[in-house]
Amino acid sequence: MLPADYVINSTLKVGIVYKFKAPELITTTVPHYFIVVGIEDETNYLCLCTTQLQKKLNHISHTGHDPNTIAYISPNNNNGLTSDTYINCNDYFTISKEELVNKVSNGGFSISGTLSKSEYEVITTSIDLSYVNDIPKHLLKFE
Repeated sequence: MLPADYVINSTLKVGIVYKFKAPELITTTVPHYFIVVGIEDETNYLCLCTTQLQKKLNHISHTGHDPNTIAYISPNNNNGLTSDTYINCNDYFTISKEELVNKVSNGGFSISGTLSKSEYEVITTSIDLSYVNDIPKHLLKFE
């Protein structure tokens, strides 16, 4: 087994797809996919993936947000997603590199894959349409 800090230091980049438990973020112990959409020093900006489109559309409708702020990513061998995936780009989570290392150490953490540049651009287009998402735009760069 590789050291947890090595796992994060060698994989952490914009566009990486991780799957892990995050009850402190999403109030469930069921592992979810998260996509790293921005990195600033020790702070990582992640968007949550869901397969529950109708639930997200109902939420978007209720809050008055643009429905185009939900990004769609289809599963493939490179991104590691297993179902049609939707990302509410009005929301994001921040997590430190240290917290990611701790998640690897505690188990239940996996590296699912990496988005292509075009998949990442689908997400940033939806983020750009959001008037509540305040991730600094200069961080939204796919390298």
